[in-house]
Amino acid sequence: MWSLFPFIARDVAVWVPEGTSSGDVEKIIKDNAGDMVVRGPELFDEFKKEGKISYAFRLVFQSYERTLTDVEINEIMTKITNKIKKKEGWQVR
Repeated sequence: MWSLFPFIARDVAVWVPEGTSSGDVEKIIKDNAGDMVVRGPELFDEFKKEGKISYAFRLVFQSYERTLTDVEINEIMTKITNKIKKKEGWQVR
């Protein structure tokens, strides 16, 4: 199924302690992204530095009923980043 309405892609990159899996980060993102995510979170970058790992994910938002606004998507992204910041040792890049 596809939509006539435009999509909005957003990326989020997170520093986590070494030993944290990308799946752990993905779960936090999924649990807080809502139902407007039509694709993702997709891991597109990963690197290690000084005992930390950075994971970067892409999310694609789209509605089948209307055009989404930046305000709506920003609210969702803020919710995601706030949850990430609450995890000890996790930091949004």
